[in-house]
Amino acid sequence: MTETIDPAPRSAPPSAADGDVPPGPPERTAWILGLAGLVPFVLMTAALLYAGRAFIAYDFLILALSGYGAAILSFLGGIRWGAAIERPDGLHTRRALVGSVLPSLLGWAMLLVPVPYNLAGLALGFALQGLWDVRATRSGALPPWFATLRIALTVVVMLCLAASFAVLFLSPAA
Repeated sequence: MTETIDPAPRSAPPSAADGDVPPGPPERTAWILGLAGLVPFVLMTAALLYAGRAFIAYDFLILALSGYGAAILSFLGGIRWGAAIERPDGLHTRRALVGSVLPSLLGWAMLLVPVPYNLAGLALGFALQGLWDVRATRSGALPPWFATLRIALTVVVMLCLAASFAVLFLSPAA
């Protein structure tokens, strides 16, 4: 009798005790993470609405809001990069790859623009990215549920950035 040894040992399914997340629908996880990603926008905007330029850490708050907005805009471009490389169809892939780096460049450029205009530029960037993402879901480049997620998140982010812009634009500089 010879015993055969399985060359690929089987592992137990992931468990919460292992720190692994069991597989589940990506839509639910995307919604949870997306909504969690709104928290910094909402909290920083609330601080600006409450105290405006009189906020004790005003300079830090503006840097944090602008930097976070630029980082998230870059992340959204990264989603489009990933979608583009999954669909290698020549010219459309090249255009999508080129387009996918534009949010990062816009976010970076807005870090160099004076306050509060950088916040308006970021809001515009989120609006354009949101429209592009909705269009991509309709063309089948992204899953259908992604449009609903992006619309909801984009509206909240744009409202936060617009409110922050308005507070800073309308309040006199010290």
